Amino acid sequence: MDMPNVKINYFLSALALLLLPLLAPIASACSCGGVSPCEAYAEASVVFVGRVTQTGLKSMPRSFPGNAISTTLINGDVTSAQFRVEEAFLGVRVGRIDISGEGTTCDYPFKPGERYLVFAYKNAKTGTFHTNICSGTTELADSKDALAYLHGVAKQPRGATLFGEVAREVRRPNGPATEGMAQTEIILENGKQRFRGVSDMFGKFELRGIKPGRYRVHTNPATNSSRIEPSAKEPLKEWELEIPAHGCVQTWFVARPGGEISGRVGDDTGTVAGDIYPEILFADEEVGDYSIRQAILDESKTFKFSFLPPGRYYIGFNLRGGPSIMSPYPEFYYPGVDDRSKATLITLSEGQKISDLYLLRPLRLAERMIEGVAVWPDGKPYSENCGISLENPTTGYREGNCVSPDAEGRFKIKAIEGQTYHLVGSIVGPKGGLISSKPVVLKVEKENSPVKIVVESP
Repeated sequence: MDMPNVKINYFLSALALLLLPLLAPIASACSCGGVSPCEAYAEASVVFVGRVTQTGLKSMPRSFPGNAISTTLINGDVTSAQFRVEEAFLGVRVGRIDISGEGTTCDYPFKPGERYLVFAYKNAKTGTFHTNICSGTTELADSKDALAYLHGVAKQPRGATLFGEVAREVRRPNGPATEGMAQTEIILENGKQRFRGVSDMFGKFELRGIKPGRYRVHTNPATNSSRIEPSAKEPLKEWELEIPAHGCVQTWFVARPGGEISGRVGDDTGTVAGDIYPEILFADEEVGDYSIRQAILDESKTFKFSFLPPGRYYIGFNLRGGPSIMSPYPEFYYPGVDDRSKATLITLSEGQKISDLYLLRPLRLAERMIEGVAVWPDGKPYSENCGISLENPTTGYREGNCVSPDAEGRFKIKAIEGQTYHLVGSIVGPKGGLISSKPVVLKVEKENSPVKIVVESP
């Protein structure tokens, strides 16, 4: 299987916070995670090959598909297609069936007269069948692998398949990586039901013929992180997994380091806003995306960093990119300094847990409004929707407050005092897609003069 790089889990919260502003302008699109034929089969109520006899619109409740990464609701009624069934694989006992979308940008664009392989589910409340572009549904001409799987299902043991990989996290010069764990037991238990598999020399495993139900799952030797709960903030020894009646479930298990540093953020006022995010920097690596992790404070303003390998760490705020609109605080280090050379390094041994750390909150920085005018190279006003934004020159990330110039190219954009930005416009790149224009370097002061930006290729 293609197992996700475990480094991604290190920075789930931080990357979500940083990338949301970048995704906002394209939020109307639909994004899907990959789905294999057996996973699509496991999630479906009906599976069949059919030809579309007619399409139309229906009035019914709209909902977001659970297997889409990003999508938005669309205006109007839900799309619908009527099929003449040619070959049934699951749940179909009629010659004709209606399949509807869900009223989002993930709805499948069926065309009259075309043939499709459809994976759809039944809405328990309405009794209607639905599909989307993330469910595995595709044109029949592109369904060779899925059809081969479906035609072979009858030859497989009854029940579902669990497959994946068991790995161990290791440190590399450019950050954390994983290596397969051979001869590791994967054990599923459900009352008297017990299934066991063993990973091969590469850490891969496959268990077939598992009866449907909810199981407790663990590995031997033990692992502490899994795709079953990829965003778990603390190590786990066991997980609960729902096994379907057919198809497959893909997962992975990783033995990650057991070190931990936790504490509380505070100041003299006793109040800490929700726009400040503690960060931890692995001091023994070059500073980059994979050497920094970010935490979100809970209601009691406490934080915890888990899965830490032995080494030396800095704790603080905005340790790489400096302040931003989302976190308007200066670069700041434990025990309360703004100079990294004066910060206290925290040394962690294998599996050590350090708690009750007190992290002083720095003063919030002032927001300033930058005014200006944007033009094309020929002098005509630039007025693209959400076209003007600020980039952090250190990280390359955009601030979360793009603005649209008016018909004369005039704009106002919020920035943080003391921070240096690249002021850019969005243009279509030579290979398509939006890229940043040639930047204007901008140091934000308490008082700022109007800015002129010529939006041209870098």
